[in-house]
Amino acid sequence: MQTRSLCTLSARTAPLLAVLILSACAPPAEEPDPHLRELREELVERFTPGLHTLMVDLGIRHASLWFAGDAENWPLADYMVHELEELVEEIEELHPVYREVQVAALLGEMTHPAVEALEDAVEEEDRTAFAEGYDQLTAACNACHVASDRGALVIQRPTAPPLTNLRFSP
Repeated sequence: MQTRSLCTLSARTAPLLAVLILSACAPPAEEPDPHLRELREELVERFTPGLHTLMVDLGIRHASLWFAGDAENWPLADYMVHELEELVEEIEELHPVYREVQVAALLGEMTHPAVEALEDAVEEEDRTAFAEGYDQLTAACNACHVASDRGALVIQRPTAPPLTNLRFSP
């Protein structure tokens, strides 16, 4: 059943993907073909994850980071903090402004210092500094939510791992 769904999806998207690939290989034109531009915009819109989706992923990474650091699994914590940082950068790039909220500016101003503190704590394998940096990041997330009129979204230290199939202990 799943194979049929994938084939159907491929049949629907293959022409659009072919146009995108061919246009990427073609030399730049003076005036882009309006139809090609429309197809490209449709593909970008269709396959760019929304801010909500990225924020849910950010929440999972935030929680996973806590359990890795709490277990003093420093290699996993290092991986998680860098994945979280990359996702923040992706959000800044894909959704710099959302419903008149300056998302990129808020994220940069509020989360980057906390992420840097976490990176230092993980590098030093300092559990106390890790907990402080994590709480700083959590407070930054909440401050960002308040500043963007989303104060109902309150982030906290997780009480249970978001993923039960990932071992957090070293």
